[in-house]
Amino acid sequence: MSDVGMAEPDTKGPPKHTRAKAQWRGYLSEFERKPDIRVGIVSTFTPDSLVPMLGSALLDAGFAPEIPLGEYNQVFQTCFDHRRQFDGDPDVIVLLWRIEELLANEFARYISGDRAALADARDRIEELSQAVAHLRRSFAGTIIVSLPPFPDATPAHLLDLDTPLNAGHFFRTVAAHSGERLTAAGNVRLIDLDSLQRQFGAEAAFDARKWHLYRQPYSEAFLCSLGGLLARIIKAARVAPKKCIVLDCDNTLWGGIVGEDGVMGIEIGEDFPGSAFRDLQRLLLHWRGQGVLLALASKNNEADVWEVFDQHDGMVLKRDHISAHRINWQPKAANLRALAAELNIGTDSLVFIDDNRFEVEQIRIELPEVASILLDEEPARMVAAIRDLRLFDKLEITDEDAQRADMMLFEQKRSALA
Repeated sequence: MSDVGMAEPDTKGPPKHTRAKAQWRGYLSEFERKPDIRVGIVSTFTPDSLVPMLGSALLDAGFAPEIPLGEYNQVFQTCFDHRRQFDGDPDVIVLLWRIEELLANEFARYISGDRAALADARDRIEELSQAVAHLRRSFAGTIIVSLPPFPDATPAHLLDLDTPLNAGHFFRTVAAHSGERLTAAGNVRLIDLDSLQRQFGAEAAFDARKWHLYRQPYSEAFLCSLGGLLARIIKAARVAPKKCIVLDCDNTLWGGIVGEDGVMGIEIGEDFPGSAFRDLQRLLLHWRGQGVLLALASKNNEADVWEVFDQHDGMVLKRDHISAHRINWQPKAANLRALAAELNIGTDSLVFIDDNRFEVEQIRIELPEVASILLDEEPARMVAAIRDLRLFDKLEITDEDAQRADMMLFEQKRSALA
């Protein structure tokens, strides 16, 4: 990925889901590229409206997708004969289910007072888990299975006064049990529809009219979010994430210019806007714990920068968190090449973050393979905007990932003593 752009909200033009549909229509009308990935979807509800949203997200991720659909509400049948459903082997199979369809009878009984219905629901989840395990044995590609959202299309409501004892208890038990049992099916990727629905907003996610007309329960805007999340999982299974973040310092790691404002004059700490830069550093430290290396490329006096790292109480990042640095007055493209060579990675593994538009544009011209990010001018938006670029998605974080940066630090210190 290169030429990532500004880390700022996308507020221009038509809604994202409208653009996604137009992009997908254009792709289908041209279809010049041979599809390089087949993603089969089967669902307990009608998934047709999800296709353009997922298709658009996959196009943005660099794929040329084909998205065949299985028959309506044939999740179990697909697990036992997926080739018939999708006319051969796809690369990815997505199984989406909800309580409203899969456990409609058990849910209705439970909220009416039949507590034995919960055990029956567990048995039904066990049947689903065994079906997915069968699919896993017969299908070599990626399997994505949903965990259910809180049920909408039922007499019970999320805000009913008895929800914690009735509908809420049923849902939480089913969600936890399904997560445990589907994980046991082996090498299956789970997608949490309830978390996505809560983040999006349950009322905005559900479309009662479409549910009654088409047995399609979701708004197009929510399906766009769902398609984006599915595309992230699919991409993470096939494309290696970036390995290193190269950061400017002034107005990037902290507010202000240390060479002009002094160490105690920069903004980093508990008060805004310093708190926003502090949150950005927390995000960077989180990524470091997942195996992402941190490096500096700053036009500054080196002593001033390290004084901030070593002495400013507001700093979350410390000197030892930085795996490599180039703090000088040389062109940043040359410094990025040098950092990549020092870290023994390609420049295509770098993410460059700077608040200076000129510096970002220069990297885009000279090193187009680098993911170059112009930092948002509004500090409060920085963390969400950068995180939402999803440059470091991984399906699993290994012990090696978690220890990578610290092991590199250990080797650097050992080499310095040799």
